[in-house]
Amino acid sequence: MSDDDLTTSAASLPATADPAALARQWLLQTSTATLCTLSRAVGLEGWPFGSVVPFALDGRGAPLVLIAEIAEHTKNAEADGRVSLFVSERRDDGDPQAGWRLNLAGHLTRLRAAADSPRRPSQREEIVDDVVLETLRARYIERVPSSSSYAAQHDFFLWRLDMERVRNIAGFGRIHWIEGKELLRDPAGGGVGAAKAGAIAHMNADHAANMIEMVGGLCGFAPASATMVDLDRSGMMVRTAGPERLLHFSFGREIEAKDIRHAVIDVLQRARHHLA
Repeated sequence: MSDDDLTTSAASLPATADPAALARQWLLQTSTATLCTLSRAVGLEGWPFGSVVPFALDGRGAPLVLIAEIAEHTKNAEADGRVSLFVSERRDDGDPQAGWRLNLAGHLTRLRAAADSPRRPSQREEIVDDVVLETLRARYIERVPSSSSYAAQHDFFLWRLDMERVRNIAGFGRIHWIEGKELLRDPAGGGVGAAKAGAIAHMNADHAANMIEMVGGLCGFAPASATMVDLDRSGMMVRTAGPERLLHFSFGREIEAKDIRHAVIDVLQRARHHLA
């Protein structure tokens, strides 16, 4: 299956398209969803409570949402982590039911550093080290640039959706239930894990100026230097100096080792388009 098959509209999907591969791709190319938690509001206990939220993905493809400590979703998820995240194709033809839709059902897990002390404990909580948390924040900020001013504040937490089952609707009569684990990917899969050390060394030795271009075009500032520090199937991490930042650049698709060069060039071309 080609990348064009995966990114096309639901109306023209090939009959052989794998539902799980399609869902993974759609999550890579979409950044807005509707989050539904179970309400704790007086008089509405247990009722679905939904609102629009931006989301990002961790390296395995699990959705991440950033929620304020005082938000209704936080209060709800602290009491009962069962949620759904609804994601759909954005269409211009006026028929929202003609596009693809995903309903991701699972549990929200709050991710926090050991030094953070939430006001209230949640049913599901995971302590992550500072390096992991910085990486996840970089992934989120790439998708939601406006969050850079509050993503690291103590009253905002990243929550990961641990998917149980996914309802995939790819148009009329093309409806599938998918196990949540099928939407996860091995970040080092497709030979990328074995190839990444060489690719990173090559980029840092021969293409440092190109990475500064990427930062300027896609992040809006010109650093003194830029160094690639990680690479996986869905994107790459670059650390800048002057100022110091950790930045994530998504490839917009799952790649294999043979695709690394073209995927990085695609990022550079996107940056140059913004700089033009």
